Amino acid sequence: MPEIRPFKGLRYDPTKVNGSEVIAPPYDIVSAEELNLLQGLSQSEANDRRYNASLLENPKKTPAGYREVLKQIRAWTKAGILIKDRQSSVYIYEQTFRDPVTHNSVPKQLKRRVLLAATQLSKPAEGIIRHHESTMMPHREDRLKLYKSSGHAISPILCSVEDPQRAFLTLLNQGLSEPDFSGVDSSNIVHKLWQITSRSHIKQFQTVLQNMPATVADGHHRTMTALDYLDANNSHDANAASSFALMGLGSDQDESFIILPTHRLLLQDEVPGDAVERLSALFDVERVASIEIAWSQTQQNYAGPVSFVGIGLEESSSTPSVHTLVARDRMAVDETIPSRLNTASRQVDALILTETILKPIFGIDQAALSGAGRVGFTEDIHDAEDAVRTGSAKAAFLVNPATIDQVQSVASTGEVLPQKTTYYYPKLGTGMVFYSLTDKLG
Repeated sequence: MPEIRPFKGLRYDPTKVNGSEVIAPPYDIVSAEELNLLQGLSQSEANDRRYNASLLENPKKTPAGYREVLKQIRAWTKAGILIKDRQSSVYIYEQTFRDPVTHNSVPKQLKRRVLLAATQLSKPAEGIIRHHESTMMPHREDRLKLYKSSGHAISPILCSVEDPQRAFLTLLNQGLSEPDFSGVDSSNIVHKLWQITSRSHIKQFQTVLQNMPATVADGHHRTMTALDYLDANNSHDANAASSFALMGLGSDQDESFIILPTHRLLLQDEVPGDAVERLSALFDVERVASIEIAWSQTQQNYAGPVSFVGIGLEESSSTPSVHTLVARDRMAVDETIPSRLNTASRQVDALILTETILKPIFGIDQAALSGAGRVGFTEDIHDAEDAVRTGSAKAAFLVNPATIDQVQSVASTGEVLPQKTTYYYPKLGTGMVFYSLTDKLG
């Protein structure tokens, strides 16, 4: 585990703004429609949305747009909307939400806490902070422009910490008083933040985390951007804030650390006329009546055999065709996967889908997944079906999610998985605390 340090966070003054009006999703999942909603009332002097964090996280992608972020930070600070903590602190950040994968009529309420701290940066090859997904340069370039122009990290990176004895989880879940900041977002997720200034309390976290491996869960682009920023500044100051990153550290033993499936949408590639026949070489292919039935059957095969759902593989007069694909022979599946990939990677269904279906039948490899235009992604089975029905996708494949153990096992070997293999839910919100990249850490 890398070194963690307290820092002087830049935060909204809860006496000046309504937290529910200023919290935003991170840049990589917020839609244009949602941005309009978050910022749509920004011209109203009576509404706090003119201070919404999305204005800092999602600037116009122009030099002036990036520069505007720092201007807003300075203006909001001068107006007292943002306040700089006087004491170096770590922060406990809690999200309360409904279990998105529950099958009960009354969804289970879950609560996840992470520790927000300045976390020392290291190259992926060093294996200190491990990565499990590759990144796309356009996103990194965008974030780097924001870092350079604003001098701040606007949203945190989420990491899972291997916590076999649950010591970190126990420390995170200790009783706390009323939060220093809170709000409810548009998905009805409750966000709460506590500032921790006690040196002994901070030392407890530093001690318990000292020998625990950490894996980037969500925020690979932000992690690589932080490294790019550090390289660009050529700083060798061990106390420079730019030598660290704003990370939310959570225990892998927390049941609320959830990974949702990320289904694949084929946006350009037509389905070959013999697709079902070719798929039958490895899979038992069965056409079923509805996407709900197919997905339920596939979820039941979570631990094996390898199973997918194909949408739009055959012509249909009304709704798209739906097929279940169940592997007949695991050894035959393994033979299609490149020998260079280790055992941990071979267990992840998204990678198996790429190697057994997307690459041989549609010519979609890792490079195509990383690029723009050919493949889309969604966590919702009905969105996948709608995309095929409306023609915005030629076909779609539903895939079971990776487990946290699988992700950490892959990361520990230094390998990376296909783009958008994981969707950790919920995402850490933007606006709980901002991190100055120009500070000195104590």
